[in-house]
Amino acid sequence: MKNFWSTYIQTSEELFTSRRLRFRKDNAGLWLSAMKLRENMDVLEVGAGSGPFCLRIKELLPTTKVTGLDMDEGHIKFARKAAREHSLDCNFVIGDALNLPFDAGTFDAVTSHTVIEHVETKKFLSEQLRVLKPGGICSVLSVRTGLSVYPESWKNNEDNEENQLTKKAWATAENFDKNHGVAAYGLNENEIPKAMETAGFTNVAVDFIHCVHYCPDSSNFDETSATAQIEMNRTFALHSIKKALAISPESLTETEQKRLSELINIRFDKRINDYKAGIKHWDMAVSSIMATTGTRGTMRQLCDN
Repeated sequence: MKNFWSTYIQTSEELFTSRRLRFRKDNAGLWLSAMKLRENMDVLEVGAGSGPFCLRIKELLPTTKVTGLDMDEGHIKFARKAAREHSLDCNFVIGDALNLPFDAGTFDAVTSHTVIEHVETKKFLSEQLRVLKPGGICSVLSVRTGLSVYPESWKNNEDNEENQLTKKAWATAENFDKNHGVAAYGLNENEIPKAMETAGFTNVAVDFIHCVHYCPDSSNFDETSATAQIEMNRTFALHSIKKALAISPESLTETEQKRLSELINIRFDKRINDYKAGIKHWDMAVSSIMATTGTRGTMRQLCDN
């Protein structure tokens, strides 16, 4: 399906919002260093989704040429619209990460974020090696869930009407991701650098970014940012129901759908009101991102091999 991911797994809006809050201007140095990106590069993001990383890279490094590729047409449509709205010159193309529609030796850098676990590893890395120029950099970013803090505060864990309706919406859809091979190619921490070496990359290195992307009660975040974080969680909750209904349209009646949306909005309105009243919950989310980088050998190295 052309819009499979944006319809059933992660909507364009929630992906865009969450990654923009994760990769912010105040922590940009960590991300750019981990990806080894700098001005005047020709950069490709594989599995760019709805474009948040591409747009952020272009904002921070204006002289870069940035291309984002994704198989999901809904994501690419959203990304192109976002680029126009932010007046950023990024190129977004529909394509397969395992069969990149670019000539060999096209890019100075290729990057991906939470993609490697969803595709066949060898082909995924070999295609990136192919489209890199000699001396080019590949960076594979992977969220390590075992090292992250995910209280999933956007979910409602109380035994109340909202929770019961949510369970009903997901009753026949909860194994959908697994049944459709989502994250079917997950690798542990030491397997990713080994896979990059096997694919032919040299100078393989590992770095970690520990990113607080949700903690509205922290004084590190002003009111605008804190409110945006809470609204991100509202989006997660509402879009979770949207995806459940896309999978199983008959799981809730129209009246139940409206009531569930109402209850979710009531809950997040209260969270925002609590924040503004100085009532602290200290709910938070911290991502630990492993950045594995490797270099395509120079022409002399390639000839020597």
